[in-house]
Amino acid sequence: MSTPTTASAPVSVGLGMPHVPRVRRSREEIEAAAPVAGNKRVLLAAPRGYCAGVDRAVIAVEKALEVHGAPVYVRKEIVHNRHVVDSLSERGVVFVSELDEVPEGAVTVFSAHGVSPAVVADAAQRNLQTIDATCPLVTKVHREAVRFAKQDKQILLIGHEGHEEVEGTYGEAPEHTIVVNDVEEARTVQVEDPDNLIWLSQTTLSVDETLEIVSVLRERFPNLQDPPSDDICYATSNRQAAVKVISPEVDLMIVVGSANSSNSVRLKEVSLEYGAARAERVDFAHQVDESWFEGVATVGLTSGASVPEVLVQDVLALLADYGYADVDEVVTAEEDIMFSLPKELRAELKRIGDEDRNLGGRRRD
Repeated sequence: MSTPTTASAPVSVGLGMPHVPRVRRSREEIEAAAPVAGNKRVLLAAPRGYCAGVDRAVIAVEKALEVHGAPVYVRKEIVHNRHVVDSLSERGVVFVSELDEVPEGAVTVFSAHGVSPAVVADAAQRNLQTIDATCPLVTKVHREAVRFAKQDKQILLIGHEGHEEVEGTYGEAPEHTIVVNDVEEARTVQVEDPDNLIWLSQTTLSVDETLEIVSVLRERFPNLQDPPSDDICYATSNRQAAVKVISPEVDLMIVVGSANSSNSVRLKEVSLEYGAARAERVDFAHQVDESWFEGVATVGLTSGASVPEVLVQDVLALLADYGYADVDEVVTAEEDIMFSLPKELRAELKRIGDEDRNLGGRRRD
């Protein structure tokens, strides 16, 4: 364990996210309402925050702005984080729901969650200058879906219907794919040939929940095949593993991450499953309710894979104001994965002699 230092500072509200100021109850009021026995402390999970795929996608949009100038269009949110989206919007990025909102020929980035072949074809028809920022780990799942469809296998895609990643993977082989949302659907899904099945999964799911779904499916279909490698991404697994370690010790777990971030929502669920007395998810420090600290000696803190570290530091500053200045970082894994930027962007950067940052994966503020 190491002990990061953090100075008390005003709570950041995030760009583009104004809120009505409120008067917080003081530390003294909170402690009088519910005294805490023992020392107050924070268990800070590591790894946390940006993964390599998110870092790569955000850098891709930033570089596109530098090379092409504003506006740069992005289909859907580049990553599921309010702060990131708002910050990029202020710099000239235009986020759209579908490509028909993009002017013909414009520079357009596909988000980290990936797109279906139909979206790629639509972009080509509109002569869009596309940059594919799909996470390479998501691309791997897409390729698996294509390969298994060519082998005429039926694919059970474990994931949340409506999520961009699931839509993109499903779109690679819709005639061969059935989406399985949860354990209940695993118990009832109907297949054409029980002996010709393989499962794939959304990369940001709960590891435990996915294994439970697979277990139910295998009970019904004993010849269900596994994918050649784990589809749950390393960052999702590592962040959940860190939360599992600290959850039994915490009275309150705070997860920094957006409501539409699947992996952030899963972190909150995992923390409760593994012993946290209470768990809350926030986008920004100003959303933390100081009443949560009543009677709380140990606070756990983590963040989803699309969360910049500055948002975690804002929460740490707030916690310090309420007496939680003793911070122990609990490290359960080291991450050093790097991904090359999208090939379309690398070619442009090489052409103009700007190759100072062709990789994504370093943790950034």
